[in-house]
Amino acid sequence: MKILTKMQKYLFSIFILLYSPITAGSKISDLNVYIYPEYYYSGIMVEINGKVDLSDDHLSMEMLVPTMTDSVFFVSGSSNDESEVKALDIKDENSMRWVHLDLNKSPFRIFVFYNPLNSSIRRDIQYPLQFSTSLGEFHVFVQEPLISTNFYIDLESTSNKDQHNIVFHQIHFQGLKEMSKEVINLTYDNLSGKTTMQYLQDRLTENSIDNDKVTQLKNNKIPKRHRIPLWEPFAVLGILSVLVGGLFIKNNQNMNYNNNKSFCSKCGNKLDNSDKYCSTCGSKI
Repeated sequence: MKILTKMQKYLFSIFILLYSPITAGSKISDLNVYIYPEYYYSGIMVEINGKVDLSDDHLSMEMLVPTMTDSVFFVSGSSNDESEVKALDIKDENSMRWVHLDLNKSPFRIFVFYNPLNSSIRRDIQYPLQFSTSLGEFHVFVQEPLISTNFYIDLESTSNKDQHNIVFHQIHFQGLKEMSKEVINLTYDNLSGKTTMQYLQDRLTENSIDNDKVTQLKNNKIPKRHRIPLWEPFAVLGILSVLVGGLFIKNNQNMNYNNNKSFCSKCGNKLDNSDKYCSTCGSKI
């Protein structure tokens, strides 16, 4: 048991010796790197955010950016304070490109825009991680474009989806030594050439058109009515005609009978049924 305990202490000491150079001098914490390929920009946008220890007033460092970088923006301070936004100068040095960072407020955000894409449907993207100061534990999140197929990252990662079903691949780093370099490599195919935002807008437009069609169909739908067979109204009309005709004939017969038997047709004198001559004018009945 004592031998095992000594071995554990020995291994722990080695771990501390190896790990402490990475974390001991790091003044940056809560560092996250977000890589957005073809999100709303037809290229790559990278967002780097974190916090900085300002016990020594401020921290200055150099950061490597891709050779095809268009622009880099630096945002310092929180939303509650007056955030400062400025474009950074990109310096070329030994076929590499660097930006200088003065971290005098915490938290901070850095935005890098570059476009390594060409007319090919195949996307082959690299993003380098290299700083002039050591970093502690941090994470890299790579967004998988909705328009992509055959998506691949060369580093081990875990995947999660957001509310729009967009997949983010999370890569964990224990740390990064001063001026050491890590490269994120990813590949995918983009058959449509569209960005994720263009794809989402097209989907919204299609859903809106489909909803309008459904509403129009509902408004134009003919209401169901109970249909009476054609013979029924004719049968009812025929029965009514027979009844009315019968009553009409009977009434005429009574009127004719009264006219012929009850009064003289010439003088209008009232007659008895047995009379053959009118007692007033003598006319034959």
